[in-house]
Amino acid sequence: MPWTERVVFALRQVLDRGRGLSGFLSRLSVLGLTLAVAVLLAVLAVMNGFEREMRERILGVVPHVSIQGFADFKTWRSLQSELAAAPGVVETTLFHERDLLAIRGARVDAAKLLGIEATAWSRWKPWATTALDHLAPGQVVLGAGLAERLAVAEGDRLRVVVPEATLEVTATPVTKAMEVVALIDSGTELDEALMLADFSYTAEMTGDVVTATGVALQLDALFEAPDRRWEFRRQLPPTFYVTDWTVRHGNLYAAIRLSRDLVTLLLFSIIAVAAFNVVSSLVLVVTDRRGFIAMLQTMGASRSDILWIFLLQGTWIGVLGASVGLALGWLLALSLPSLATGIEWLLGSKLLNTDVYPLNFLPVDVRFGDALWLWSASVILCVLAAVIPARRATQVPVAAALAAGPV
Repeated sequence: MPWTERVVFALRQVLDRGRGLSGFLSRLSVLGLTLAVAVLLAVLAVMNGFEREMRERILGVVPHVSIQGFADFKTWRSLQSELAAAPGVVETTLFHERDLLAIRGARVDAAKLLGIEATAWSRWKPWATTALDHLAPGQVVLGAGLAERLAVAEGDRLRVVVPEATLEVTATPVTKAMEVVALIDSGTELDEALMLADFSYTAEMTGDVVTATGVALQLDALFEAPDRRWEFRRQLPPTFYVTDWTVRHGNLYAAIRLSRDLVTLLLFSIIAVAAFNVVSSLVLVVTDRRGFIAMLQTMGASRSDILWIFLLQGTWIGVLGASVGLALGWLLALSLPSLATGIEWLLGSKLLNTDVYPLNFLPVDVRFGDALWLWSASVILCVLAAVIPARRATQVPVAAALAAGPV
């Protein structure tokens, strides 16, 4: 029997729209595989989206490695120059960090003011609501979450209360008025307590000598930060301490990766169940089509032909189910953000909030690699599942099947 006839016979059995049991079971197998593949692709797209957005929106702006300590400005500049020449370091910027109280009318909130240099501002610009090339003295940029709690908008002024950097009991906090020139709306947890200002202005707020509280390093290899952290720690004096992004955000990133792996394993097991459902379906198909098998053999079909027809039927189930499932999963993944927005509108509340989750929106990232291995695994599992029914089909007794008549 030519290969084209084998392929056509197998496809006809999958697409058979008659009232026979075999056609119904084949379509049911395709449907089960389609739903499993679609759900897994959509869930993977969401988990990939969380991973991508965290890498771009959070890890793209926070320091990969941060060195803090107490030193004069000249020492910090010298250290910055040395670190800039280190291999793998793409950017070094000084910063001055202060804890303070932000006051707007009767609203008071704790915040962390970060004085940054102009080169560091470029990392935050994509999330700013107003295009700014630099921050002038007296200007401040607030995170969207903090601005919402303080009821502050662009152009408003607020007061900040800054404690002096001294241990004296009689020290008086310094109060400054600052103008809000932009908001940072990254849609992440960073927006909840963020205040950005000019580096020199922040350092001079309490009348102290201008100096830094740390130097931020951006690396070309993000995941090498822990190793580089210990490398820098061994080279620096004990008056400095070194941290990296994994200290503050590593657990969250690891949790997202672990959740992705666990969800993938769980849903892949569903695909495996749907694929091996082909075994029971094709076994019943063999029973239902005994007369058909016997007629093919009397017309000259060999046992090898029968074997390949049922193997190809399992292959067609995998190909059709996986292909339609990928298309359906792709459409489902792209519609999930709109569905989430609609649910939020109906409920009148946010499904994702940065008080609990790292993002306040549902990200989606459909990757070709995920679709490819998902399609390949589904087809391979269906082919393997068809082996046992195909072997049983070759063992159907021709005389008994013909004597029983059509089923």
